[in-house]
Amino acid sequence: MKFDNLTQAVASVGMLQKYYPVIRIWDASHKQMLYESEKTDNPKKTSISFEGFLEAAFAIRENGSMLEIVTSVPITINGQTCLLELIHLGDRRTGSASLEHMQRLAITDSLTDLYNRRYIDEQLPIDLERTFRNSDPVSFIYTDIDYFKKINDQYGHIAGDHILKEIACVFLRHIRRKDGWVARYGGDEFLICLPEVSRNTAVQIANRLRHAVESKTFYINDIQLKVTCSFGVQTVYKTSGIHSVNQVVETMDKKLYQAKKKGRNKVVI
Repeated sequence: MKFDNLTQAVASVGMLQKYYPVIRIWDASHKQMLYESEKTDNPKKTSISFEGFLEAAFAIRENGSMLEIVTSVPITINGQTCLLELIHLGDRRTGSASLEHMQRLAITDSLTDLYNRRYIDEQLPIDLERTFRNSDPVSFIYTDIDYFKKINDQYGHIAGDHILKEIACVFLRHIRRKDGWVARYGGDEFLICLPEVSRNTAVQIANRLRHAVESKTFYINDIQLKVTCSFGVQTVYKTSGIHSVNQVVETMDKKLYQAKKKGRNKVVI
């Protein structure tokens, strides 16, 4: 959203007051507040969606006894980048269930119901630090769907979404909660984290997943479809020099490329 000046921006976002009891506009550094709407005691429980706000961010903050559920949207005022905050208010003492629900949504992929990239970015460093502190290994399985683009091109993206959801269900059935977690990294790529799991065990799990996908019959309307996945397995130790999400994915991506090069439907360690 672009505005010629602050007055124009305030006039445009003022209509949102009935949906959001607090509206703020900050400068790009989030140090100077350029505008804040008047707070209302009884905000309406209505929600609204905004098409095109692809860069909007979501956060939950505590402010005394209140919870602030904040949607942040970048805007431009007189050529300068600013930040528009749309804020819902709730009582922290009575809103724990709602807060937990919102937090779960923030780390869950809406299509597959797996964890999402945000969860990976937050949880993976924690798991690395914990396992390294105890001198334990942590294993990763990185996988994607073979010829997924062909599935989308031939059967459509709705069919592709169906395949993604079905494969996510396969992974969830075979990864026990006590063993680790499964996340959708992006597109048709999935990352599985297995704290305190050795390389041999991780390879066994990857082969079990590979076989489960290969042996499953997928249905798209009346069409039966067979699908396979390729897998890369990497076990990381404290001495491996890997301490970030990007390092893990970069290492795993090389293994996955090798699996593709070897003919797909493979597990590479």
